[in-house]
Amino acid sequence: MANYTSLKTIFHRSSGDSRHAVQKELDARRSSAATLRYPYLVGDEQLFVVMHLELQAQMERVWRNELIIEQLWTSLPRAAQDHYLISLLVEEIHSTNEIENVHSTRQEVEEALHAVSRPATAHSSQNKRFHEMARTYHLLFAGQHGTPDTLPRSVEELRKLYDKLLSNEISSENRLDGRLFRAGSVAIWDGSHQPVHRGIAGEKDIISRLEIMLDISNPERSHGLVHAIVAHFMLEHIHPFYDGNGRFGRFLLALQLRTLLSVPTALSLTAEIMRQKRSYYKAFTDLENPMYKAEASFFVASMLTMLVNAQAQLEESLRERLVKLDRLWKTTKVLRTDEHNGLTDRQMDILFLLGQIHLFGPRSGANLDEVAGFIEKSKQTVRQDFKDLTSAEYVTTLSKKPLVFTLTTQGQELLGLDK
Repeated sequence: MANYTSLKTIFHRSSGDSRHAVQKELDARRSSAATLRYPYLVGDEQLFVVMHLELQAQMERVWRNELIIEQLWTSLPRAAQDHYLISLLVEEIHSTNEIENVHSTRQEVEEALHAVSRPATAHSSQNKRFHEMARTYHLLFAGQHGTPDTLPRSVEELRKLYDKLLSNEISSENRLDGRLFRAGSVAIWDGSHQPVHRGIAGEKDIISRLEIMLDISNPERSHGLVHAIVAHFMLEHIHPFYDGNGRFGRFLLALQLRTLLSVPTALSLTAEIMRQKRSYYKAFTDLENPMYKAEASFFVASMLTMLVNAQAQLEESLRERLVKLDRLWKTTKVLRTDEHNGLTDRQMDILFLLGQIHLFGPRSGANLDEVAGFIEKSKQTVRQDFKDLTSAEYVTTLSKKPLVFTLTTQGQELLGLDK
């Protein structure tokens, strides 16, 4: 944003009548053909975004990056994709909690995700921490192959999604007391006990503003990426809940991005927000500053910068793993021709799967159902293969209920994964 400056900067740089200079520029920006206007007030000003050249260049970079990521992603085997998505989900949920200072460990999140992805253990884990949060994320994001996107289209659906995601994480004193949202007031305080943001007052106004947010979130609209980012600001500005606004808002943003970008990209943004937490919050406070006159161009630019950085991290991660995957494939190809290792083709298929999970998953293990489905054999057949691989000390049991197997150190060495 080196050339396109804020109205606040224009005010301070003006050598003459600063207010007149700002008003003149504000009128020009609002009336520009490149401006997106929203029927939403921030203070006394109408929210708007100018699609200037620098912002358009950022958008183009996002789309170019996405083409690269899509190419890398589709080159991965299905098993590698599925387990890498679980890794991204772990990081997404852990990061969104950390941003709000809600303590969670990656292991807690990982266990919750593994539990909800395995029907045999889902019921027994329902009272565990982050179970519902993990279940909702897993339902809407892990099913990348054909699962419909479930964007809320009404305030009732929005409230239902909030309950599904966070009802078990909200304390009794922060339960909602309005028809759908909060009836009382809410504010965010800084370290000096000064309010840095006050949520919209009155449930009627909250609902009318949320309806505007939902309208611009319609995936059939043009300028979808900008609208998704602006809608994210609106939700946080409205602050419709007593607690969980940040986590719910970032979940909703990821859900919106999933309709526009790849699932891996949509699930990578929150981790980048965590890395740039100060810039993230500054983007909100700047937009609410009266001197910005409700211009969201800079908020959108800040979020796009984070998105581009997230894509860069994702691309690097995928490239590194693809190199290792290629090495794994070549190693297993050589092992298949070695008649002296005592391994059948089916057992090599199992080891290749476990090798992929080792490279791409948050936890290096596969359950019996997954392996049986992967090699298209019965569970009884797979049990015997695992018995043989265990005797050879290439695999070991990670858990018994459900039955999960993982590579031993010797198994990793056999596949060249220790390098």
